[in-house]
Amino acid sequence: MTLTAADIFLYASSFFGLYSAILFLIVYFENRDRLHAPAPKRFPAVTVAVPAYNEERTVAGTIQSLLELDYPHEKLDIIVVDDGSKDKTLEIARSFEKTGRVRVFTKPNGGKGTALNFALTHACGEFFGALDADSFVEPDCLKKMIGYFDNPNVMAVTPAMKVRNPQGILQRVQAAEYLLGVYLRKVFGMMGSIHVTPGPFSIYRKWFFDTHGGYDERNITEDIEVALRIQRNQFIIENVIDGVVTTVSPRSFKQLQKQRLRWYTGFLKNVVAYRDLFSLKHGQLGLFILPGSFITVGIAIVLLFLTLSRVGDVWYRQLLDMVAIRFDILPLINFEFSAFSLSTKPLVIIGMLALIFGIAMVWIAKKQS
Repeated sequence: MTLTAADIFLYASSFFGLYSAILFLIVYFENRDRLHAPAPKRFPAVTVAVPAYNEERTVAGTIQSLLELDYPHEKLDIIVVDDGSKDKTLEIARSFEKTGRVRVFTKPNGGKGTALNFALTHACGEFFGALDADSFVEPDCLKKMIGYFDNPNVMAVTPAMKVRNPQGILQRVQAAEYLLGVYLRKVFGMMGSIHVTPGPFSIYRKWFFDTHGGYDERNITEDIEVALRIQRNQFIIENVIDGVVTTVSPRSFKQLQKQRLRWYTGFLKNVVAYRDLFSLKHGQLGLFILPGSFITVGIAIVLLFLTLSRVGDVWYRQLLDMVAIRFDILPLINFEFSAFSLSTKPLVIIGMLALIFGIAMVWIAKKQS
């Protein structure tokens, strides 16, 4: 059998994916005694910032979820920064000032990074967190996260991020994808290789920003940049698999396309900017996780065009066949099935194995989170 360049690419990418899936499962089960955070020895002061721009539909729920956190009220400082909204976001946020636990500021629109840096200048907690204005934190999340900071080398802790109330096929697919992300972020934490601290409720040691500078205001994915900066300085990022934050995911394909284009463009730019992390000095992050993530983005792009090309070719040939038989398809319909008719091609077997491992990962994440 002669293999084309496309076939070789498919075999190589399939092997890479299957190898990664098996490796991550081994890492997970070898470190399952580290699955949950240690109980906190103390409850330090935490400032949580909510940067908001035109979020009138969700900002009230976001603030309310912070007020309901099971954490000493005198140790929790909530700051809302309205980034020049043109709707009722500021008005809604200010209605929470009467609780005496929420401070609200407004500034001209400058982007999320500027809003977070503005909040940093007003933060009074030992730790600093950010919660996107379309996300909602579960009451026990902060308590579960804070225990990791008993290790002075831990600079950030990330939560388990899920889709909030998924509706329709697109959001439900994203819900499964986010569960896979919950699993992978925990495994990356076990490998010392977390390279994204998501906007929905990542918590940082404020000392890091005071020492190494605030958010990069020109960066379109500041959560990736901060994580890579932490890794460059040889600090640790942990993950809490059962500290849940839910977020509103895109409802339309156009919104999803815009979001993912920003994510992947920002990831590639940040990885290039922090290419010095690709080294033995940074362990598994530099030797496998970052190169693997970089390669995965490339594989996904090539696979998309390859799939569209092959599907288009198949449909074109089928159309020609239909024209040849004048669309008389009834004689072609055959519902007979035999186990011997199942394909035994290596790519099909690898694909089935990858599907099984993928389902296992999602199940683990759903169960543990």
